[in-house]
Amino acid sequence: MIEDEKMKTRMSGNKGFTLIELMIVVAIIGILAAVAIPQYQNYTRNATVNAALTEANQYKTAVGICAQTNAIAACVAGFGPVPTPAANNRVTGVGANGVITVVPGGSYGASSLTLTPSNDGTVWSLTCTTDGADTADLCTNDEIANHPDLDRVL
Repeated sequence: MIEDEKMKTRMSGNKGFTLIELMIVVAIIGILAAVAIPQYQNYTRNATVNAALTEANQYKTAVGICAQTNAIAACVAGFGPVPTPAANNRVTGVGANGVITVVPGGSYGASSLTLTPSNDGTVWSLTCTTDGADTADLCTNDEIANHPDLDRVL
C-alpha cells in the first residue's frame, strides 16, 4: 500500500510538457511555416498562370482550324469554330487576326497575356503586359518566363 502511494506521487509529477519543450515545438513550426508559405504562394501563382494558358489552348486550336479554311483576319470570337469567351473565363477575347487575350487574374491584377498566331494559325507568339495592380509580376512568373513561345518572332 505504501509503495502504491509512492508510485502515485512519482507519476503525478510527470504531467504535461515543460516550457522549453513547448518553445522548441513552436520554433520548429515557425521555421516550417517560414519556408512553406512562400513556396505555397509560388505554387498557387504558377497554377493560376498554367490554368490560364491551358484555358487558352481550346481557342488556339479553334483559331488554327479557322485559319485552314479562312483568312486569319476572319478568325475572331464567334466566327466558325472559334468560341466566344464566357464572362468568367480567363480568356477575355479573340480579336482580329485570331489574337487571343488572356487575363489570369488573382494577384496578377489586370496583367495580360497575348497569343498571336502566324498567318496559317500554326505558330504562336506570346507577349506579356504588366498592370500596375500586379503584385506578383506576371511577366517574370516561371510559367511565362520559360514558355517556348514567349516573344517568338513570327
